[in-house]
Amino acid sequence: MMTPKIVLWTEEKISELLCEFAATQKKDMEIVYSAPSYEVLVEKIIELKAEIVIFQLSTPIYNIQNFFVDLAEANLSPLLFAFTTVSSNEIAYSTTTYFDTVFLEKLKTFFSSALLKHFYCQHVYIGGNSSASLIISSRLKKLEKTEYKNDILRGVTKEEFLYYKEKAALRLNENGYFLYLWNLMDIEYVDHDLNKNIYYFVGEKLYEECQNVIDSYNGGEAFYINPTLLCLIINDAPSNSESARFQALEELTKKLNAVLNCKTAFRYRSTFIKTIEDVRLAYESFHRLKIYNFFCREAELLTPELIEKSRKKIDYNEIDDRLVQIKELIKHNITDPRLTILLEELFLSMIKPSLSYDLYYYCHTAISAILLERFGNLYKTRLLENNSPQELVYSSIEQKYTNFIESIHLLRGEIANRYLIKNPLVLQVIDFIHEHYPDDITVNMIAESLNINHSYLSQIFTKEMGISPKKYLITYRIQKAKEMIESSNELVYTIAIKVGFFEVKHFSKTFKKITGLTPMQYKKQYTTGEYV
Repeated sequence: MMTPKIVLWTEEKISELLCEFAATQKKDMEIVYSAPSYEVLVEKIIELKAEIVIFQLSTPIYNIQNFFVDLAEANLSPLLFAFTTVSSNEIAYSTTTYFDTVFLEKLKTFFSSALLKHFYCQHVYIGGNSSASLIISSRLKKLEKTEYKNDILRGVTKEEFLYYKEKAALRLNENGYFLYLWNLMDIEYVDHDLNKNIYYFVGEKLYEECQNVIDSYNGGEAFYINPTLLCLIINDAPSNSESARFQALEELTKKLNAVLNCKTAFRYRSTFIKTIEDVRLAYESFHRLKIYNFFCREAELLTPELIEKSRKKIDYNEIDDRLVQIKELIKHNITDPRLTILLEELFLSMIKPSLSYDLYYYCHTAISAILLERFGNLYKTRLLENNSPQELVYSSIEQKYTNFIESIHLLRGEIANRYLIKNPLVLQVIDFIHEHYPDDITVNMIAESLNINHSYLSQIFTKEMGISPKKYLITYRIQKAKEMIESSNELVYTIAIKVGFFEVKHFSKTFKKITGLTPMQYKKQYTTGEYV
């Protein structure tokens, strides 16, 4: 095995100790980069071909959740080595379950030896040796306690609750609660068996941060329902002033949102729960209401009050009238700028406030049908077979509206050489983009190749196509990426490079902005193949 390359994401002191120790070794381990933040980690792992990531659990923990998301989107599986400082001179760490146990032991020895003068380091995992028995014992007790709290969500009597409260020392009052749920939607722990201990490490820190916040309010219990769903049962804090009580609750919510600010999660808070027997109803309400995230994705917090306030009555005559106008434009003049305006009004001013999936399906199907009827195989956007609320909750209606707009822009380009685009200069730009999209091209380069002023090119292209040349280039690249994801099992960052993106994070971010899905989600939802 070649000298393994390591990237670090740790505090400066520990980074220096590890780098100094690595320099004294005979190339047993090579530290190639020390990252100042998680945002640059994925790019550096790809750029430097690093096989190992050593990272420290530090607040806010949601940054590490974001790092896991970035790894998944880039289809990367480096060996993860996570650690946390238990005290001023003690470190606990955990690692990926690795097939080469000899190498794994060498890595653990390297880490412990590098920090030996300053820290006592212990490896914590299920089935660990006696040195970690206290931590493992604590973990098992928490699992037992968590089962009691999960039972409260399933429904308990007052007598059962009092028994659990005494047996597990639950920090819950006997009446008056709020339920707060954090749903990490986009991460599916497909490698949970390999990184189980890593995820537990991170999850514990996230739990501790939440528990500290609710303890500063009026106490309560935080616990995991599953690895991607964190639940908080929060004690109500009665006050003589209802406005003061409401303000305290809002302050609590802001603090929790700041702790749980992972970019792929949404958050839910119940209305006031009077008795412990009613907690089940609040939990069931979450499962009913979370599908409305599709219509309320921009909201920081999903609540029953928000849903009730947002819902508007549907005027079906107005909907049908708008659909007729849209169909006529698609049939006779898809380049008409009014089409974009009408689609925006339909999706964002009419369907969105209705909070109605039935209305969304009705309009989505009607528009897709006319596009297929008019343009046949040129209309490349598929009608998803699995377009249920459970799947759409991962997206948003804004993203679906954008999908339609981008599809229309691509159609304009596809049919440009036939009859719709009359300006020969615009046709030349489209041909240039279609031929050179994998290259590192810019609008300036296109203008120079055609011996035309950059501003003039942008002006006439936008007027003719309804989209700037830069945005058309990006849209075309994403379309080609979608085709590659559908037809191959290439790595995400390989596809990114092939379509002209040279930073995988930028590619993934752009892909999701246009399609509403990450590349990994797109692969799963649009094909039956394996993960990218």
